[in-house]
Amino acid sequence: MSTTHFDVFVIGFGLAGLSVAKRLEEKNKKVLVIAETGTNASKVAGGVFNPVVLKKFNLAWNSQELYENALPFYLGFQEQFQEELFSEKSILRVFKSAKEQNDWFSALGKPVLDYFLSEELQSNRNPFLTAPHKMGVTKHTALLDTSKLLTIYKSYLKEKNQFLEEVFNYADLELTKNKVQYQDYSANHIIFCEGASVKVNPYFGFLPIQGNKGEYITFKAKDLQLQEMVKGSFFIIPKGKDIYKFGATYSRDFLDDSISKDAKTQLKQKLKQMITCDFEVIDQESGIRPTVPDRKPILGKHPKHSNLHVCNGFGSRGILFAPTLSQQLVSAIFSDKEIPKEINVARFYDDFEAASSL
Repeated sequence: MSTTHFDVFVIGFGLAGLSVAKRLEEKNKKVLVIAETGTNASKVAGGVFNPVVLKKFNLAWNSQELYENALPFYLGFQEQFQEELFSEKSILRVFKSAKEQNDWFSALGKPVLDYFLSEELQSNRNPFLTAPHKMGVTKHTALLDTSKLLTIYKSYLKEKNQFLEEVFNYADLELTKNKVQYQDYSANHIIFCEGASVKVNPYFGFLPIQGNKGEYITFKAKDLQLQEMVKGSFFIIPKGKDIYKFGATYSRDFLDDSISKDAKTQLKQKLKQMITCDFEVIDQESGIRPTVPDRKPILGKHPKHSNLHVCNGFGSRGILFAPTLSQQLVSAIFSDKEIPKEINVARFYDDFEAASSL
């Protein structure tokens, strides 16, 4: 039986898997993505492209570099496929109090934050939005249609016979020093981009990835007429034609990734605090975010098998993380570039040794 050879297998197809596949393509590497059909945290994500932590009015970790790399990356997909995937859109940050207004102004004056936060507050002009203390307005933020992007790029890979749609079976993986074999396919390297399901991976299950369940509701509200995204207790995200997405929740206590009545009740209650018009819930989605205790992503090679690699732990900021970190990992594999210590999987090698000794 003949074997089809690739340079790299990519396991998983959220934003991490997509971005790794794209960076490999830029390096003229032949990639095979292996992933099952279904939802993941990336596919149900709200798609908010924003480097500012709007709860505390500061920048997330390494946000400036992440933003500068991510912007052309996503615009490149839009140009390649001639589809509207990425659109600049402001966020209205609803203030709960005068103190939050003062905190907003205190954040101004820092050059990087000045680029993203407007010094002009906006009075509420929407009769159905609850915002008694005015609102802050972001600049250079955007909305990415993650579900559409994943669908389009998956179709693109399938047309090139570079997407195998199935649950990855670890028992079918055979390792040698210079090659990995999976069923009728071989490759020089394999990169695991599995998100929270890495816990069942026999090679990287030692990583302290913790699942964090997030749920959204989608609702219809004809009277609301919002054009911008709004951030209060949760995000209201306009999807067009009077449809909005609202969320997402955060929960470490869950049994599976199915939608829950408790989350729906919580979201409806919070939405009623933010808007006063009638609305109809028309959908609910859930996904499990992969989070790390030190809040840093995880990149690099396995401590024992040099052709096994991981790209994981993006949490709720995968849209910002994915373009830069996928580039760093691919450069480490094929150009011997060093992965920064703070995000290198090597910081958890002791956990591997401890697990191996049991």
